[in-house]
Amino acid sequence: MIDWNDYYYFSLIAEEGSYSRAAERCGVSKSVLSRRMSALEESLDVRLIQRTTRRLSLTSAGEQFAIECRTMVSQAERARAVVMAVQEAPQGMLRVSAPVFMAESWFGEFVSEFIARWPLARIQLLAENRPVDLITEGIDFALVTSSGRLADSTLHYKKLHTQADIFVASPKWIAQHPEVQTIDDLMHVSAMLRLADNNSAQWRVTDGVREITLNPTPRLQSNNLRVLLQGVTGGNGVALMPPFSCKEGLNRGELIHLFPDWYGLPKQLFALFPASKGMPAIARFFIDELLTRLGEGI
Repeated sequence: MIDWNDYYYFSLIAEEGSYSRAAERCGVSKSVLSRRMSALEESLDVRLIQRTTRRLSLTSAGEQFAIECRTMVSQAERARAVVMAVQEAPQGMLRVSAPVFMAESWFGEFVSEFIARWPLARIQLLAENRPVDLITEGIDFALVTSSGRLADSTLHYKKLHTQADIFVASPKWIAQHPEVQTIDDLMHVSAMLRLADNNSAQWRVTDGVREITLNPTPRLQSNNLRVLLQGVTGGNGVALMPPFSCKEGLNRGELIHLFPDWYGLPKQLFALFPASKGMPAIARFFIDELLTRLGEGI
């Protein structure tokens, strides 16, 4: 097997004309260099260096070999420079997946802002509500939410944000239901319910001290947040929604935040990725800037 370090060592010896000076440059001992050069000559079956007690010189073969070794080292240095340049600024392709409504709202806006800041960056954003296979689908990282531990321990993750759903209803619906005065009254309302994996028609909520479960009457059920948002904005009942999904409706007065002391059980937003080492610069930049954006609020 070729030891390319020997080629590098030989190029230094040829350039310096001295084992001692070459040893200083590469940080190994003179004796190690001497042994490595003997091994190199033996593997090539040719004498490269003429050694005397007073001076060092290259043979004819050594002179030719030194030219090729210098070229190889120069190419290696250029290759390293290219990689380092890539690591200093985000460029290249990044494949990311995110839940559909998240991709359609604040996260899609963030992606647009990111590629505007970094002209050499390219993003493929996959909007999916299903679990994705990062390895098979070639995805660099996925945004996922979870109220507990992540199931797949073979993947690496980074916690990005904590969020809790809030109760909202339209002003029209609230005006039509003056009897709804306390959190317990939501047990009897028409509900816009998000379909969970177990199809449970429940709201689990907390005020930071107590945790309760409400079983309202399902009027509309969907796994799509936009469908639920349309239902609650249309005055059809109450919904427990992520704040980012109803932010515009609240700002425009189309929705009202009910019982602000109560909220859904907190969920964590994670970036899930296949490996912790070798992450491309664009992924590191993207996640760092995403953390800043989330810190400012969504």
